[in-house]
Amino acid sequence: CFWEQDVPLMSEKPFMENFRMSRQTFQLLCSKMTAMNKSDTNFRKCIPLQKRIAIALYCLKSSSEYASIGHMFGVSKSSVCLILQEFCIEVWKALSEEYLPTNFINYTKINECVDGFKKLGFPQCFGAIGML
Repeated sequence: CFWEQDVPLMSEKPFMENFRMSRQTFQLLCSKMTAMNKSDTNFRKCIPLQKRIAIALYCLKSSSEYASIGHMFGVSKSSVCLILQEFCIEVWKALSEEYLPTNFINYTKINECVDGFKKLGFPQCFGAIGML
């Protein structure tokens, strides 16, 4: 599947296009997201941490359906959904203290952001993520 066969052979540019970050940043993120790590059971092998994070990042960068992403990574669409939800929660837990000030979100700041995006032609938008 994509993760096991294609990704290891990718140069830096295609990796960045698929996951929106360098391999080095990906490894750093994996080192901070260890709470997402799972263990094998008697019934099945777990999805490894790096693959779980790659699935979530691919979901966030793509408009593909969970079923398509699941097929690419060799997992079920319900696994893709659960991994994405867990990833979003764990990103907040693992990174918010380091990267967001304690007063990050308040009513005034939310209104400033929404008003700024509205002036740019994006009503009801709070933020945007992209790559230059």
